[in-house]
Amino acid sequence: MVNIFRKAFRRLAKICKKRRRQKERSIPIETKPVLSNECIQHVFKFIGDKELYSCLFVNKYWSRNVIPILWSQPFNNLSPEYQTKLLPIYLSCLTEEEKVALKKIFGKIKIKIKIPKYRLTYNYETYLKELSFKDLESAVFSWLNKLFRKPIKDTYTLNVQIEQLTTLLCTLFFRSSRNLNSFIIDKFLPFTNIPEVTIFSESGILARIKKLSINYRKLSSIIDLLEILHINCKNLEYLEINFIENENEEIIFQSITKLINQQEKLKELRLGNIQSNNGIRTILTSIKSQMNNIETIYLNSINFKTISLKILGTCSNLKKLVFWNSQGLGVQNIKSLQESKFQIEKLHLWGQRKQSNITSIIIQTIGKNIQQLWVDIISPEIVQSIIEYCPQLIDLRIMDYQPKQVPFLLNLLKDFNQLEKLTITRETVVEMGVLNFSGKNIPINLKYLRLECGFTTGQLEKLLTTCQAPLKTLIVEYCKFEFAHLKVIANYIKTTKSLKVLGIGGKKEYSRRELREIESLEQNYGIYVIPLHEVHDW
Repeated sequence: MVNIFRKAFRRLAKICKKRRRQKERSIPIETKPVLSNECIQHVFKFIGDKELYSCLFVNKYWSRNVIPILWSQPFNNLSPEYQTKLLPIYLSCLTEEEKVALKKIFGKIKIKIKIPKYRLTYNYETYLKELSFKDLESAVFSWLNKLFRKPIKDTYTLNVQIEQLTTLLCTLFFRSSRNLNSFIIDKFLPFTNIPEVTIFSESGILARIKKLSINYRKLSSIIDLLEILHINCKNLEYLEINFIENENEEIIFQSITKLINQQEKLKELRLGNIQSNNGIRTILTSIKSQMNNIETIYLNSINFKTISLKILGTCSNLKKLVFWNSQGLGVQNIKSLQESKFQIEKLHLWGQRKQSNITSIIIQTIGKNIQQLWVDIISPEIVQSIIEYCPQLIDLRIMDYQPKQVPFLLNLLKDFNQLEKLTITRETVVEMGVLNFSGKNIPINLKYLRLECGFTTGQLEKLLTTCQAPLKTLIVEYCKFEFAHLKVIANYIKTTKSLKVLGIGGKKEYSRRELREIESLEQNYGIYVIPLHEVHDW
């Protein structure tokens, strides 16, 4: 699918280039767009930011369609240098009264700020789709640091300026951003507060929010904000709540419970770092209100001691269940899932303690419909449980592969010819020589192989030259990838002609030799090489 969109993009670029040449020759050309706005925007969504920036200068039609995408999440992964350039643009979107108030605020500390007076081509603030308070605060901090020039000794004054400026910008976004549907409540600085809750409640935007993430910290206004959220936010599809600090206040858990109960179409719930038994028990009870809606439940660093999981079994549409670094999870907890109504298709299990007996029992209890399984360890009992209780499994990820587990892994693979996707990962710093087995052991129907572990060129060659599966996608990441590895992969591509997608991770850039080899594979064998910054997401 991505290849199709990239080809369409290149075709569009060629057409526009041709038209530009015709225009330079004064030849009349047809100005009607090749594609509709909806279609070209859909194509642009599959293009990386670097390529999108170049599209701004093709023509006005392309620019109008690129701007909403680039400004939908402008604060994401932005360096401090670019954050300082972003803020003045948004400040110019403020009302005249707000600009005057802002200048007065900074005038008190003898700082003269310059707000652009020129008229902006676009209303950039209206395109915002996701607002992360942490990212916004970070951008304000970077901009003020540049403004002060000298190191700031008076941190109290700085915090006041940050709070006032972020409040102004939040007011702007909640007033003007008609596309805002994702709100992330987090903090960049520990000593500042979030804006007054009236800013969030008066605009009516909270009713349109579909994705809400809260990284809970003890702030003076957080309880009031939770109260506002449960009254105004009723259309959430995604809700994530992480406790950064240990919390035992019952009022907080009650507020979260109210928020969950008010939802009409919640699809995904993520809970993290809840150590209070009463807290997790209270929140889990609210899941019953979503038993016909919820499809994904993600439980990270939760203390399940004395907690029944029976409530999860009432979720008839639950398709994905994740237990990540859970504590206190035992046989009794798992047995409460035996009469569940759900048909789990994706199960992810990872824990620091590597309790293979608990993993085995979970698989035995809810494994019959599983198509995707992530496990943190491979042991004889886990292998046996997968073979006996997961007849529909087609996607397996081993998250902490150890060389000593090779016999268990091979025992599993030989009985799983239906497997289509296999990922082998090593958690610790990887040395060469971890992956050492023949490709004959790879399931015959495997189409996707991902290796996030170390291996020598000889081991990689042994794996690929003896592999009989018609691999379509090969991704190698988290290893000391060298040109010799690439040559082994290139020979495999030239010999089998089955591979279509190649991803190479763990590198910042390719060498010249690697680039020449990659270009040859793209041009002569039609291989799509995943951009380095996208490898992790495949």
